[in-house]
Amino acid sequence: MRKEVQSFLSVGNIGRQFDLCLQSLAKYLPPGSQVFVFGQTDSEVEVRESPAVLEGSLDLKYARPQKVMGPAATLNWALREFWAVGNDLLLLNDQTEVTLGFLEEMQSVLHLNERHAIVTPRSNNAGLFSLPANEILEPHESWEVWLKIRDLLPRYQLVPAVGSFCMLIKSEVLERFGLFDPACSSPGYENDFRGRINRYGYSSLTANRAYVLNHQPSSDENEIGESETGQPSLLRERYPELDRAISNYARFQVDPLEKFAILYSSHRPRILFDLYHLPPQHSGTSDFALNLLREIGPLISQDFELFVGAGMEQTFFLPELRGYQLHDEEVDSPAVFDLVYKPCQLFGWPEFARMNRLAPRLAFTLQDIIAIRCDYIGRTGLPELFFKTVELSDLVFSISESTHADFEAFYSAQAPMRVINHGSDAGLHNQGVGHGEYLLVMGNAYVHKGVSDAVQELAGRWPLVVLGLDPQSSQPDVRWLPSGKLTRRCVYDLFLGARIVVYPSHYEGFGLPVVDALAMGKPVIVLDTAINRELSHSTGDRNLFRVASSKDLPRTVEDLWSKPPHPPPSHPRRWSDVAGDYFAAFQQMLSADIDVTKMRRRWEVVRLLESTGLH
Repeated sequence: MRKEVQSFLSVGNIGRQFDLCLQSLAKYLPPGSQVFVFGQTDSEVEVRESPAVLEGSLDLKYARPQKVMGPAATLNWALREFWAVGNDLLLLNDQTEVTLGFLEEMQSVLHLNERHAIVTPRSNNAGLFSLPANEILEPHESWEVWLKIRDLLPRYQLVPAVGSFCMLIKSEVLERFGLFDPACSSPGYENDFRGRINRYGYSSLTANRAYVLNHQPSSDENEIGESETGQPSLLRERYPELDRAISNYARFQVDPLEKFAILYSSHRPRILFDLYHLPPQHSGTSDFALNLLREIGPLISQDFELFVGAGMEQTFFLPELRGYQLHDEEVDSPAVFDLVYKPCQLFGWPEFARMNRLAPRLAFTLQDIIAIRCDYIGRTGLPELFFKTVELSDLVFSISESTHADFEAFYSAQAPMRVINHGSDAGLHNQGVGHGEYLLVMGNAYVHKGVSDAVQELAGRWPLVVLGLDPQSSQPDVRWLPSGKLTRRCVYDLFLGARIVVYPSHYEGFGLPVVDALAMGKPVIVLDTAINRELSHSTGDRNLFRVASSKDLPRTVEDLWSKPPHPPPSHPRRWSDVAGDYFAAFQQMLSADIDVTKMRRRWEVVRLLESTGLH
């Protein structure tokens, strides 16, 4: 059988907000409820003239002590005078406005378990109890957000504080532990009481499906550790565990939906294009990211706000990032986005944690899994990281069917991905420029790129330009160029000057240099691998030649050296085509509801790693 509840309303200033409070109580308190109004000044006449009282819709008693006392002492006096032992106690301030079902839900949560002692509802501008978290909205804006997400929130959460604007205390707890300490200030005495009972195993909670509007101009709910005088609070002296409890709650226990609740208010969706990972050098990864950004930026900006995540280390690419709204998490104010997209797989849990705290929707592009295929470049935990981040993200793109198949084969598991092939704009202004004077061998210093093997087979027979290795010898017919520091313009010029391009890599996720060279009308020789067979099929380019091994390179080069290249396809895939495919996927993601279940799962994983220090 449900217990009776007595409502005690503390009065500071009689005014419009107080009338609103009384009217809401008259409307939403259960029938037969009585409200005890107490204060320091004799305002009984004003209270009695409140519309809610004059209409006879509220059973109200007003009282004040004979002498001026502190907030806690005044409340203790009121309770000794009017509180009936055995009744749960509702405490409100006069700047609140209650809503339908608030008390019934708070009391249900209170009595779900013997250890539930104090319940506070959700509100606006109320510290730990605010929705959205860490945002201050107008009361009714917050109320509208809460209406949209209340059924998505857990019914209650344990919190390391209580809300002085509204709280419901279980009768047995008051009977067992007594009233409030008059030595404590306000706010403060409420959380002193909470700290005292918590040491005996009793908990304070927020009832997520109960809401009370808080019309105070500013809230003191976050100031539970300071006294009114600004001196060190009694709370910290009495309960040194308090700071740790609040810190742990903020880091590990706030529901992620609270953090992203602001996204349920009216706004222009925001996309963060995450380039934090780019090292200060050119590579296939940076080439893809910057080409995609260039083309997708105007598309996104039509319907959404576009930000580019870039830290100080990205100054290497600053010329190509000018004109975008940059976001550096280390220096910019905290922000949340509707979607974070990273044009690369994740190589560390801190990267995933950053994406996780920035947006409720995560997407990234899987380039390849060579870092876990080759032991010499792998590291402990990377296979688990690759798999788990794919599993926990909302959408994963793959740059080729081959990469997707390789991932599923490695893990012997299905992993849904959206395959979007790269494109190339390299041939737009550079087709048919010169026949070329040298053989261009491309790659980098990794063994699987096969550059050293290719040079060993080709050196001494044709003039070579080798991109990707430091000088290996002083051979007069070999020009060595280290990769990474050359601009894309320099690389394109190398393509233009080549007669044939050799890309001897044993493993690629896609092979951007291959399609760039083909777009310029250059013959390209590659190994006969799954990705190169896929490129032959998708491009239909007759200038792509596959060989079984590096030992077959000399014969193929000799066959092609004096022959003119085939005309390139008339309608090659451009970066604008790639951007259109990605943009359509982003539109689809943002038109769908947030996957709250998946979002919570990844927060659980990240928080577990952070709490144990394993990330």
